[in-house]
Amino acid sequence: MKIYLFHFFLIILLIHKISFSQQFKGSNINNLKHKVDSLINFGIKNKAYPGAQVLIFKRDSIQINKSYGYHTFDSITPVTNNHLFDLASLTKILASTMTLMKLHELYDLDLNDPVSKWIPSLKRSNKKKHSLKKILSHNAGWIPYISHQNLVFNKNGNFRHNTLSFNKSIRFPDLVSDSLFVHRRYQKKIFKRIKKTELLEGDEMVYSGMFYFFIPELVKRLSGKSLVEFLNYYFYKPMNLERISYLPLKKFSKKELVPTERDSLFRKQLVHGWVHDEAASLMGGISGNAGLFANAESIAPLLQMLLQKGSYNGKQYLTSKTINTFVQRTFPKSSNPRGLGFDKPSLEDEQNRYPSNLVSNETFGHTGFTGTMTWVDPINNFFVILLTNRVYPNRNQKGLYTLNIRPQLLDYVVKY
Repeated sequence: MKIYLFHFFLIILLIHKISFSQQFKGSNINNLKHKVDSLINFGIKNKAYPGAQVLIFKRDSIQINKSYGYHTFDSITPVTNNHLFDLASLTKILASTMTLMKLHELYDLDLNDPVSKWIPSLKRSNKKKHSLKKILSHNAGWIPYISHQNLVFNKNGNFRHNTLSFNKSIRFPDLVSDSLFVHRRYQKKIFKRIKKTELLEGDEMVYSGMFYFFIPELVKRLSGKSLVEFLNYYFYKPMNLERISYLPLKKFSKKELVPTERDSLFRKQLVHGWVHDEAASLMGGISGNAGLFANAESIAPLLQMLLQKGSYNGKQYLTSKTINTFVQRTFPKSSNPRGLGFDKPSLEDEQNRYPSNLVSNETFGHTGFTGTMTWVDPINNFFVILLTNRVYPNRNQKGLYTLNIRPQLLDYVVKY
């Protein structure tokens, strides 16, 4: 009889423990939702951005997937979970780096080989001996950026010959934005300028987007596919990612696309459905440095696949070895914290550690100029996606940074 009573009380105790655990978990998620809502709405109230999407994956499932605010500060079109944002430099990991990881597996793309082996057009440049490893970790001395958009104007403020036109023709076939077309050979000028740039002295890490313009050429040379075809074939279509795309106006209406900036200098119009990055726009909207648009839901499977060592929904997209190679610090004994294509937390001894004081050293991700970020923390088993259009109405909007929206969001998730 005593044994039966003991078992009975043990069962009751376990039931209460499970019930308490479920209540505690429910309380935790409600607390997280409240903190995230307050933080993102605080940013909107203080004009850091008009609208946002947040997706948080932790404990093996999506905990939060929510949209906030409006497309613009006039509060006319509310942001929904289906709407696409300009991802800016998230393109570098969600398109370019994903592609390089797959090429590394399929074609034995050796990261230590000189880049000119894979991109012959660099053979006559001062960059020919740089390895992909040094370039992707931003340790090769390439300059950060070229303001190509400033070079299309003459002294009178008009377009230079063979640059841009308001009329489509055989010579000006590709749209840069609404009713503005780029010359068919202007891309060659962009590549020529990049090849001729001087290298920075020293071996310090300097973030540069220059190499990513060559990604489409590299993909085409090795696989025979365009960058878009390659991504769709190996990642986007098998994962059923329906709302991630270059040139989104070919697939979606403007109502589904969140605008970025009222460009008063280059395009002189609201940039809506066209890539915000000027250099990428001059490439016809498809580039390795920028150009990708997506909603948070279409980014999540890519990050989940990386978190799960290359596996998603029972299919292996990348090997765990490849992922480890790219997401770890490339030069751990140096002051450079970056991985291959991926951003990493700043070094441990720094105060106000980037991107958050609480994320693990194994965390990897990237940020985008338009107000976007993705971070994956394998130790704490989560990833976070934040999409905003903080450059509306113009790029001088700094509230996303000054209000510390991004580090606070990451801290909340780690603590959850």
